[in-house]
Amino acid sequence: MKIRSTLAISCVLALLSQPSLACSPEDAIEMAEKVAQTINRIAAGDPDKANQLHTQLLELQQRDPTRSEHGPCRAYERIIEELEARERGEAPGETSN
Repeated sequence: MKIRSTLAISCVLALLSQPSLACSPEDAIEMAEKVAQTINRIAAGDPDKANQLHTQLLELQQRDPTRSEHGPCRAYERIIEELEARERGEAPGETSN
């Protein structure tokens, strides 16, 4: 739970510094919680997996999803999509059949 809270706070702080496009601070906080919940679900209580996902989250924050023309809410959606795609072993943007 501590990792989840830390991730949520870091996500919120990182994305609140970005220009907002129709995404209120409350919406961004809610999306940050969804990212943290996704990481928590994927990690399934495994601290090593949670740390690996945290590293992936930092990588995603340093590139396009959080530094593009998209607002913070869309950036969070893209982060969730990429984390879930990686969990399935897919490249981001692929869909499973």
